[in-house]
Amino acid sequence: MKAKKVLKITAFVLLITLIFIILGSILTVFFLTKDTNLKNNDLNSISANLRVVSAAGDDIEYYSKYKAEVAYRDISPYIVNAFVALEDKRFYKHHGLDYRRIAGAIVNNIKAGYLKEGGSTITQQLAKNAILTNEKSLVRKLKEAKLALQIEKHYSKEEIMTMYLNTIYFGHSLYGVKAACARLFDKSPAAVTLAEAAMLAGIVKNPLKNSPFNSIENATARRDLVLKLMNEQGYIDESEYEAALKETYTAPPAQKRETAAGSYADAAIKEAADILGISVKEVITGGYTVATYYDEEAQRAVERAYSSEALAADGAERLLLLADNASGGVCAYISGVGTAPQEFLRQPASTIKPIMAYAPAFELGIYSPASPIEDKMFNFNGYSPQNYQNSYLGWTTVRKAILTSSNACALKTVADIGLERAFEYAEKAGLTFDDKDGAASVLGGMTYGVTPIEITEAYMTLASGGIHRELKFISEIKDISGKTVYLRPKSAERVISQAAAYLTTDVLKDCAAVGTASKLRTLNYPIAAKTGTNGDENGNSDAWNMSYTTKYTLCSWYGAPEGKLPSSVTGGSYPTLAARAVYGALGKPLDFVEPEGIIYADIDSYCFENSHILKLANENTPYEYREKAMFSAEHLPEFSDYFDNALPDDFEIDLGDGEIILSLTASEKFDYYVFDLSGAEILKIAAGSGYTETALPSFGFGVEGYYVEARTADGVSVAESIPKIVILSSPNPFFGLWG
Repeated sequence: MKAKKVLKITAFVLLITLIFIILGSILTVFFLTKDTNLKNNDLNSISANLRVVSAAGDDIEYYSKYKAEVAYRDISPYIVNAFVALEDKRFYKHHGLDYRRIAGAIVNNIKAGYLKEGGSTITQQLAKNAILTNEKSLVRKLKEAKLALQIEKHYSKEEIMTMYLNTIYFGHSLYGVKAACARLFDKSPAAVTLAEAAMLAGIVKNPLKNSPFNSIENATARRDLVLKLMNEQGYIDESEYEAALKETYTAPPAQKRETAAGSYADAAIKEAADILGISVKEVITGGYTVATYYDEEAQRAVERAYSSEALAADGAERLLLLADNASGGVCAYISGVGTAPQEFLRQPASTIKPIMAYAPAFELGIYSPASPIEDKMFNFNGYSPQNYQNSYLGWTTVRKAILTSSNACALKTVADIGLERAFEYAEKAGLTFDDKDGAASVLGGMTYGVTPIEITEAYMTLASGGIHRELKFISEIKDISGKTVYLRPKSAERVISQAAAYLTTDVLKDCAAVGTASKLRTLNYPIAAKTGTNGDENGNSDAWNMSYTTKYTLCSWYGAPEGKLPSSVTGGSYPTLAARAVYGALGKPLDFVEPEGIIYADIDSYCFENSHILKLANENTPYEYREKAMFSAEHLPEFSDYFDNALPDDFEIDLGDGEIILSLTASEKFDYYVFDLSGAEILKIAAGSGYTETALPSFGFGVEGYYVEARTADGVSVAESIPKIVILSSPNPFFGLWG
């Protein structure tokens, strides 16, 4: 009896406790959500009211027309069923909240030890998309649940589905099924196939990862999952399921999906969201005016190049980004990839070499363009990549190493600079590295890669004479009241000297004339360029041409994010031809202005070739071995002494018994030729012969003389001695020597 009494008391206490917990929870929920109630027109009042304007103040059309309305009757049942199957299979049975799903999500999250599942219904997602923010918090989830219950009371399932599909985000600044179908498939929502509808539904969980513009593989895998669920839930039969699995995705023609609106404005909207720290949706619906650097003439130039059939490579995506050097603004942009240029990471290949290796080497005085460097396989920290086609020049100049894009020489240069210091210079120019990046970064083999913005910013630094500015689409943002909420700071920082930047530019001008970017030479005006091709034994995946004039910097990229490019696509082919087409439409720029601190001086080319040392010619250097080169005044080489003291200092002649004895010690560097006073060659003594003593026959009496001439191995006279004279007398010779 006593035990039963204890149990009754315990049960009563637990019941009272549970009641208090429930009441407390209800009160807490009420308090946290007391200001959250569905108001009239809440789900229909938000729409796009953003203005994106050009540098001239003209409006730029953009894809992101938030909630581009489409009626339920104009939406394919495939789309409706695909979303129900994937997102909310009890959509037609619950009243806003799916308690079974919530309970299951809680259990699974407890088992996983983290928030693995959300359990949101389509109605809850509508509340979040149309009214709330994407903030991840319990309070938002409570508000979302409350609004979902209220929505279900005021709207039919058909109305809820229509509003949901008109507000859902598909990536690429696309809100609503109408905009998504137009851009992804060039179709209306009523015309999409079963496979396309399933792909649409598969995108929404992670648009960046699952969009077919970004990853055909991911998009197809998600599509197949949706089709499987539709089949299991009875929306499609087995034959429909099998047929849809076989369908392949074909992107709309570039001309239809990539315009100024589709690329430039979307990139500017993404930048605005990052600057303001808000979502893309909030930018589009917040009444902002976004002023950009967009230039219509420049945009037409990149669009013409982009849409040219002659410049299209099968299976290759393309991107063209043009920056104005003076403002540091993107004045034209077009892209076939779905990711914003601020987030699109690719391996830069050899385009990184001038930024990470050569400009810093010129800045530090470790090398100049004329410096000797040995092009042979080089091991740096265990990393020893081959040159393209395993071809090596041997001893060459830094200039030629850049023109041929030698991997070995770039790696040797960074080894001499120091990897950490090379990273520092590249970061100052605009590139971003990961802690795991190592020696392979020198050749563009990075952990994550660079964005088109970053690599263009770095080359714009060279184009601007070593002054770094952040590259931006946006100059100013005003809110709905007209108040300026962002004004781009006019900050600029010198990160490399004018001389080092100019030396780099001068070499890259040669790249555009006779190097890997030589298809640009037909422009017949000053342009600097560097190409890059990233790939392996199975083919290439990225091809770049980075180029600049005094007015513009251009990024031209072709790539295959999930495959391989045609073998004909390298940095020197299509990307360079596309760059040529863009520049050809923009007018002739001024030449690069040579800054103070650049010096032209003759080098001792014989010393260079034979000793592989860079030295300036001095007064003893023969004309034949003088070669003009460009230097920074701060880092001039020392003068050569190679031809100093070229003559033997022990050249002697003596009289013997009926003969003249000639002696000297041969140089290691020069051949010696002995001539008599008539200029007849008497003797040649090869370089390196050491001490030589030779007897010459002597007859009669009179004056005989001999002189020595030093010559290089290829026969160029270096120096000539004053004759040594012998006076002969007979029968008792008396001789004298004059020098």
